[in-house]
Amino acid sequence: QLELELDANPRAELKGDPVRLQQIIGNLISNAIKYSPEGGTIGIRLDPPDGGWVDLHISDQGVGIPEEDLPRVFERFYRASNVVGRIAGTGLGLAGVRQIVEQHGGTVTLRSVPSEGTTVTIRLPVAPQQ
Repeated sequence: QLELELDANPRAELKGDPVRLQQIIGNLISNAIKYSPEGGTIGIRLDPPDGGWVDLHISDQGVGIPEEDLPRVFERFYRASNVVGRIAGTGLGLAGVRQIVEQHGGTVTLRSVPSEGTTVTIRLPVAPQQ
């Protein structure tokens, strides 16, 4: 079983395509679940808007990514060496996430430690105030 932790911070209106933004969030949560051991915790945190940007952090306590694989995890069809043949996947998810985030003017970063877990942070611009 997985426990979902959600920190509810002040709401931020993002500028972008809601369907595509839902797609990246869904992909990152799906990855967190897929690469976590049974009973792991998935954390989702939305930081309050700061300087026209909002940061969303999705973290897990899963298998993590070896350091030597980190530079390539956003490449299409690339899969980390510790999951190839063990956990099903195509290597397209993170490449798609990065593409959509960058099309929205944002950035995506990833921190990971093998056997401890991964945190993906997406930074997106906030919609101008009306």
